[in-house]
Amino acid sequence: MLIPKTSHLVERVAERLLRSGNLEGSAAQLMDPGQAASPAAAPPPPITPSPEAATPADSPNTVSPALGVMPMSGTATSPTPTSPTPPSPPPLAAPSLITRGATAPLDGVSADQLMIPTSVDAVALERGGMVDWSRTRSRISEEFRLVQRQIIRSAFGPGAEPGFSNLLMVTSARPGEGKSFTSVNLAGSIARQGDHHVLLVDADSKRDSFCYSLGLAEARGLLDLVANPKLDPAPLIVKTPIERLSILPVGRERERSAELFSTKEMTRLVQSLGRRYADRLLILDAPPCLSTSDPAVLAPVVGQILFVVEADRTQRDEVEASLDLIQACPTITLILNKQQISSRYTFGAYSSYYSS
Repeated sequence: MLIPKTSHLVERVAERLLRSGNLEGSAAQLMDPGQAASPAAAPPPPITPSPEAATPADSPNTVSPALGVMPMSGTATSPTPTSPTPPSPPPLAAPSLITRGATAPLDGVSADQLMIPTSVDAVALERGGMVDWSRTRSRISEEFRLVQRQIIRSAFGPGAEPGFSNLLMVTSARPGEGKSFTSVNLAGSIARQGDHHVLLVDADSKRDSFCYSLGLAEARGLLDLVANPKLDPAPLIVKTPIERLSILPVGRERERSAELFSTKEMTRLVQSLGRRYADRLLILDAPPCLSTSDPAVLAPVVGQILFVVEADRTQRDEVEASLDLIQACPTITLILNKQQISSRYTFGAYSSYYSS
C-alpha cells in the first residue's frame, strides 16, 4: 500500500501523462473521475506487464507496471524498451572430405562419410606391412614375382573366366602365419608391375586387420555394402600412392560380421564386385580357416585361393583340415612363409650386382 506522499506524487505524474496524451487505454480510464464514479462502467481488464519492461519490485523507483518506470523526481520517462534479439549467425560452411593434397565437395556425400580419409600415403602402407619396393632385386621381391606370375596367368590367361578367375582369396590355417603380409605385398607387387589394376579387399573383421594400420578403421567398406545393398561401392574405395592399387576397407559393421558373412548377400556382393571390376585382380584378405567359417563361405565364389603356411609351425593335420573347408574353390595354391634360408644362393643374391 502506497503512503500518502507517494500517492500524491503518482497522481501528479498521471495527470501530466493524461494531458500529454501519453497515457492511454485502461490506465487513462482509471484516472477519469467521471468514469470512475459511474456505476455502469466496466472494470478495466487486468494488465500483464512484459517481463522485459518490468522492473524488479525492490527498486526504489518502481510504481505500478501500468504506468511504466518513473523516477521519484516526477519527470516521466518512456517504458524500458525490450532488448532486441541479436541476429542469428550465418550458417557454417559444410566441411569437406579429408584428402591428402585436395578436398572434395560435400555434394552427394552423406554425413557419416565426413572426416574419413579417401586416400592413404606411403607411410600408412608401410605401417600396414608393405615392404620397400625400391629394392627391385631383393629376395622378397623376387619371391613375390614368382608367386604373382602364376596368379596373373590363372586370373587373366587363356581359359580364365572374367568376373570369377580374377577373385583371389588369401587365407591360412591359423592366425599369425603371414596371410595379411602376403596379401598387401602381393597386391603392391602386381600393381607396381603396371599390367593390371589391383583392388585389395579387407575381408577380415578382427581388431588388428591391416586397415587399422592404414587409418581406415572407421571407414565404410565390405560389411557395410552387405548390410545395405543400395550402397555404391565406388565411393568407398580408397586410393593409394601406387597408381594401380586401391583398397576396399572391411567396414564399420564388424560386430555383425558373423551374421553378415553367412548371408547370401555376401556371396552375391563378392560375385558382383568380380564382374564389375573384371579388369582388376581382386585380392580378399580373409580370416584363417580354423578361426572362422568365413573362408568356407567365400571359397565357392572365388576363382583362386592362396593358402599361406608358416614354416616349422603349422601342423600337417591343420593344413589338411583347412583345405577340406575350402575345397569348393577350383584352384588352390600353397605358399610357404617364414622359411629360414641359410644358403646365400637364393633369390636376391644378385641384388648387389644390379644395384652397383
